[in-house]
Amino acid sequence: MASGDPLVSVLERPGVRVEDVAILLAKEANPLLDEHALRRGLDGLGAETLIRRGMRSTPERDGRILAELLFEELGFEGDRDDYYDPRNSYLDQVMVRRRGIPISLSVLTMAIGERAGMDVEGVGFPGHFLVRVGGPEGVYQDPFHGGELLDGDGLRALAARFLGAEVALHPSYLEPVDCHTITIRMLANLKNAHRRRGEYARAMLACDHLVELTQAPEHRRDRGLLAHALRTYGAASEDLAAYLEARPNAKDASVISLALEEAREQADQVLH
Repeated sequence: MASGDPLVSVLERPGVRVEDVAILLAKEANPLLDEHALRRGLDGLGAETLIRRGMRSTPERDGRILAELLFEELGFEGDRDDYYDPRNSYLDQVMVRRRGIPISLSVLTMAIGERAGMDVEGVGFPGHFLVRVGGPEGVYQDPFHGGELLDGDGLRALAARFLGAEVALHPSYLEPVDCHTITIRMLANLKNAHRRRGEYARAMLACDHLVELTQAPEHRRDRGLLAHALRTYGAASEDLAAYLEARPNAKDASVISLALEEAREQADQVLH
């Protein structure tokens, strides 16, 4: 994928890890971030986890070791008070504040587990990211809720909470997802968190990445609306027109057409 986007370049590297993406996103938000210090912090937690694990272990024991260190002793927790605070999505801030959302706490858990020789994979459960410890026969863990280990009943209860009681627990919900998929989900969270706070420039940066990674018309639409909010009407016109061309029968086509018309009018006023 030819692109000048640094995130695309990172994802194209052999052996890229999710933490590499998380650190790049954190550095975009905070250019003064000391990446080496952040990685040393992860290394230290990984070393402590390895000591506790020893030479042999089981998936359930690995999960309990992670839960005990990260969530019981160090106090990492899901931010229930201000879930959409953008700081919950940046790995450096999660490390400092010890608060996060499901996917950022899962990325942390994956980074620590990997350093301790554990098999910890991200699971794109609908509405609530999880990790799986120990491979296909392993255990599911919920980093947002204190590293709780989830059995079949726990997973069904989670599905009922986020999808409705009538929805069955489909096996695809429990499959690990790759780095590319996790990246897209992290970016979507960042876009929404910043947009909710009116931080349109930061939301647009996440949207730029989403457009490059997915080429999805819906992300071009969102980027166009953000450009509109930032009064960069030429860019807004281009993206909104591209969305309508790709999705002429979309449910929001009439609304987007009005936004496009306004953007073009505003762009013409600037030119004249």
